[in-house]
Amino acid sequence: MNRRDARLLVVDDSPSMRRVMRHVLTELGFTQVDEAEDGVQALEHLEATHYDLVISDWYMPRMSGIDLLRHVRAAPALAQLKVLIVTGYVTQEHLVEAAQAGADGFVIKPFIGASLEEKVTALLGSSRTPTPLPMPLHTHR
Repeated sequence: MNRRDARLLVVDDSPSMRRVMRHVLTELGFTQVDEAEDGVQALEHLEATHYDLVISDWYMPRMSGIDLLRHVRAAPALAQLKVLIVTGYVTQEHLVEAAQAGADGFVIKPFIGASLEEKVTALLGSSRTPTPLPMPLHTHR
């Protein structure tokens, strides 16, 4: 898929993190990047617009990223949507929970542009088959 044609939704309760992700994605050539501040607002976007990929933080008020993912997988019209979960707090249990909920990938904060680019381009170039989630090099407790 051409990066200019891909439509992405960045979901994070931190305005600065949304700006950082949007900036990184724009620098990588993705020009159609929308933002939502939580899972509730993300679902409103998903009802109104077709997206190729959702990049969502895990921990957010009103509706977390993992709950957003579960809503997406339960909705027939959205079930094939690619979802990348992003978080700074990672445990083995998080990885298992994300995989069981149907995450297509996992990015650990802080991340570098190259790692985000690798995940995003891999997901946009593949069919909706969940990729194995990587084991973290470190965990935060």
